[in-house]
Amino acid sequence: MLGKMGLDTLNDKILLTLVALIPLLSLVGNAVADITIVVLTLVFWVSSYSHWSAFTQSRFLQLSFLFWIWIVICSILSKFPLHSFQDSLPWIRFPLYAFALSQIFSSPKRIFWRVFLAAAITGTLIEVSALAYEFIQSNFQAARLYGTFSKLIPGWYLSCFGLIANLTLIQALRTKEQTIFINTVSLAFFALTIFAILITGEIMSTVVFISTISLFLVVRPFEGKNGLIFIMGSILTIISLLIGVVWINPSLYQRLLVSAFKRLPWMQTSDYHLPWTSGITTALENPFIGVGPKNFNLYCLNLKEAGILENTLHIDRCEWHPHNLYLQIFSETGIIGVILFGLIAATLFAAAYRHSVLSRWKDNIPLILTFILFFPIQTYSQAFGQSKNFFFWTMIGFTLAKIREAVDHSGREMPNTTLYRQR
Repeated sequence: MLGKMGLDTLNDKILLTLVALIPLLSLVGNAVADITIVVLTLVFWVSSYSHWSAFTQSRFLQLSFLFWIWIVICSILSKFPLHSFQDSLPWIRFPLYAFALSQIFSSPKRIFWRVFLAAAITGTLIEVSALAYEFIQSNFQAARLYGTFSKLIPGWYLSCFGLIANLTLIQALRTKEQTIFINTVSLAFFALTIFAILITGEIMSTVVFISTISLFLVVRPFEGKNGLIFIMGSILTIISLLIGVVWINPSLYQRLLVSAFKRLPWMQTSDYHLPWTSGITTALENPFIGVGPKNFNLYCLNLKEAGILENTLHIDRCEWHPHNLYLQIFSETGIIGVILFGLIAATLFAAAYRHSVLSRWKDNIPLILTFILFFPIQTYSQAFGQSKNFFFWTMIGFTLAKIREAVDHSGREMPNTTLYRQR
C-alpha cells in the first residue's frame, strides 16, 4: 500500500497533488470537486491492485457494494429507470473514495495527511474571507451567504474541511505541549471558523459544526483544571460569537434562534413539514423497492399529471426531496435500502466506539463524527447525487482514517480496528 511506496514514485506525486487539490478545488464548485475525487479514486485503486484481496474483507466496502447493487436494482424496476440511473450507477464512487482517502490519510507516509490538513486550513481561510467580505458588503444584514460557490452551501464546506482542521488542531492542543504562538493561532482559527459558520445562516451546518465541537470537548476523560478551563473557554467563545453575530444582524437572530425552533420537520409551522410528509407517504406507497433513486420528485409530478396526487400522497404540490436522508432512502429504495444503509452506519459506529474504548476515550473524533453524520433527525437528503455527498463522504474518509490509526497516545499498537482483516 502507500506505506510501501517511496515519495518519488509517480503514484505518490499524483496522489499528493490530488489530496492537496481536494479542499481547494471544492471552493470552485461541485463539478470540479467531483472530477477530482473520481481521479483520486481511480489512481488509488489502480495503483493498489495487489491489495484488492485484503480490501474485499472490509465490511464497510462489502455493505457499500450490497447497497449499491440494491439501488441499481431499484432503478431498473422503477417507472423511470433512465432518469434513476443518473444517480444510482455512479453512486459507488463515494464509498470507494472514502475508503481510498482513509488509506491515504493513515499511510505511514504522513506527508499526505499534512498536505491535506494544510490545504483544508488554507481553503477554510479563503472561504472565511469570502464570507466576511460578503457579510460586510451587505452592511452586516445578510441572512444567507453564498461564499465562493455562489450558491447557498458555504456552510457545508466549513462543516467539512473547517471542521476537520479544527478538530485536528484542538486535538493537538490537548495532547501536546505547544508554544504560545501555536496556541494563539489555533484558537484564532477556531474563532474565525465559528464566526463564519454562524454568518452563513445555514442552520443545519451550524448545528452540525457546533454539536460536533461541543461533543468532542465533553465526551472524553476529565483532564484536571487546565482541561476544564479549555472546555469552558471554548464554549464561552462559541456563545460570545453567537451573541455578537445575532446582535449585529437581527435577521440572523430570527433565523438561527427563533425560526429554527419553529422549523422542526414534524411541526406544522415548519417549511420542512410538507417534504417530510410527502417522503413518508411516498415510502408507505412503495415500501419494498421505492420509486427509484432520484425519482422522488418525478414520481410526485407523474401523480399530479394523472390527477391523483392528493388522493395518493395527500399533498397538493411536489417537493424536490423529503429533506431527510433516511426518508429519501426509504422512499426511493424501500425498506431493504434503509436496512442496508443502516448497516453501513452501524458498522462504522461500532468500529468508532471500539476505537474510543481502546484509546481510553482520548481520541473520540471518529465516534462523534459518526454519530453526527448519521444522526436521523436532519434536513439533508441528497443521498445519491453529488451535491453534499462530496462533503459527507470526505468526512467518512477522515473518520475511517482515524479509526484505522489504531494506536493509542502512548504509541502502543491496539487490536485491529481497520474494518478489514489484513492477510
